[in-house]
Amino acid sequence: MIGIADSGSTKTEWCFLNEAGEEKRVVTGGLNPYMADKKQIRDCLEKDLYPFINNEKVKYLFFYGSGCASGEKRLVLSLELEDFFRHADISVESDLLGASIALCGRRAGMVGILGTGAATCYYDGENIQQKVPSLGFVLGDEGSGARIGAHFLADYLRGGMPEELRKEFAPLCPLPLHEIIDTVYHGKDTGRFLGEMAAFASGRYQYPYVRDVLKEEFGHFFQKQVLPYGKAVENGLNLLGSVAFHAESILRETAQQYGIAIQNLLKAPMDGLIAHFKPQIKDLLRQTDFDEDMD
Repeated sequence: MIGIADSGSTKTEWCFLNEAGEEKRVVTGGLNPYMADKKQIRDCLEKDLYPFINNEKVKYLFFYGSGCASGEKRLVLSLELEDFFRHADISVESDLLGASIALCGRRAGMVGILGTGAATCYYDGENIQQKVPSLGFVLGDEGSGARIGAHFLADYLRGGMPEELRKEFAPLCPLPLHEIIDTVYHGKDTGRFLGEMAAFASGRYQYPYVRDVLKEEFGHFFQKQVLPYGKAVENGLNLLGSVAFHAESILRETAQQYGIAIQNLLKAPMDGLIAHFKPQIKDLLRQTDFDEDMD
């Protein structure tokens, strides 16, 4: 059996496939190593995942997650995964590489993520070769849910949001001003807090104000995180993420203004990752059996 995981800060989607290609999907809490410590990671694996899967039978695990690009934090997660999946060959890589594989497979292309956060890269069909730093929602993450949510929130607090929309936005923001400021600047999960504000756009795309906010933020995304790649963008951009998926028409309209063609667009990577790895299952498991016979 092989496992594939797509992990963010709030949830992890797992898919386990046997040699026949049959799927078992499980959703657990997020395993971003910058958000979850060693104990939280272990608890997630043992309490949320273990009841649904026989970890002893997993021979390969391909894990793609936020916070997994490099460094000591990724090592902490890798060690916990190795301890849980004791008989598995484990690969832990960034969510951006996972998005690239899901969108492009073995084809080279420009790739972007537009969800709570935002990121872009040039993918050569195997590895990420070039990446403009996303910098997080304070310094960057242009076009992300966090930045869109921050735009809505600031307009609401300053009176820049149309009155009819202010009344609908109010339930999302029941806190007094000083508590909102404290949450934004000192909260533990500000990105998620602001990202939830971005969901306000859903079902309200007919309002000029909402469309203008999205176009402005998407414009910043293309200017800061896409156009710097130069000629690499000429063959189009592949995108993944809830923000890109739900605001697709406005995103495509804005992209066209910058001379950018959007190619593949997915809400989440799992189906694309399964399509990539499923043809490899028999060869992977055959190689594992061969290695075991040699031990």
